[in-house]
Amino acid sequence: MINWILQKNLTKSKILERIKSVLNGIDEIYEEVEVVPFSEKIPKILNKESFKIIYGSTTFMLNAFKDKDLREGVFFEPTKFQMTNYVEKWKDNVLNSDGQLIKFGEIGNLKSEPEKKWFIRPNNDGKEFAGKVEEFQNLLEWSKKVCQLEIPELHKNTKVWVSQPKEIKKEWRLFIVDNQIVSTSRYMNNGELEESDKDIPKEMINFAQKRIEEYRLHDIYVMDIAEIKDEFKLIECNCFNGTGFYSHNVEAIVKSINRFIKHKIEKGTSG
Repeated sequence: MINWILQKNLTKSKILERIKSVLNGIDEIYEEVEVVPFSEKIPKILNKESFKIIYGSTTFMLNAFKDKDLREGVFFEPTKFQMTNYVEKWKDNVLNSDGQLIKFGEIGNLKSEPEKKWFIRPNNDGKEFAGKVEEFQNLLEWSKKVCQLEIPELHKNTKVWVSQPKEIKKEWRLFIVDNQIVSTSRYMNNGELEESDKDIPKEMINFAQKRIEEYRLHDIYVMDIAEIKDEFKLIECNCFNGTGFYSHNVEAIVKSINRFIKHKIEKGTSG
């Protein structure tokens, strides 16, 4: 039995309805739960004997991964979903492969003019803050203020990735199940949020498929691709369980995941 555990708060109602609409097999059920933001408390799960697939916020995903009863349905591995790993495996095919890993509290050690702009993001997939471009002087001031607060999720020893800013034309998000691209949507166009399931260049898909075949990050995951100048680059990957949809075929993604999990369960049972 596959049981989708759906976070009903902080998840768009239309997305929840689309997921639930295809969970109609005799061995497919779902439960809707509420997750307290920034809390480590796991909501009560009723059907505990089922194979539980988590979908909701990053907080819910990370908490579920720490729980031995929920981990099987969280498609995540902290050491793999990191910028350092993407660069190691995919090298200069990664957008910010020219960057460096530093501690958040050591930003002042960067050799930089005050007005020089830098791109900064967390090294891991925890979403401590959103990746952004800032002038060095502002970046340093922000880092000092945050470090003084001693926030558990973001502190002086938090690993961050810094690199030269890039001019991006377009960005796409691809959902991948068992090395197959199931659904793709453009979400950015010349710096503006603009969704499209029509603007899907074959060259971009070919680029992504090569990266998928080079290295299997996980059974199920999400890949973001950028177009810069006349080439494509991998921006980052994300854990499916806490990633949002754009103009994606949500139903196809859910069906594909269910087929993969059922096949995996059958193989495990027969073996």
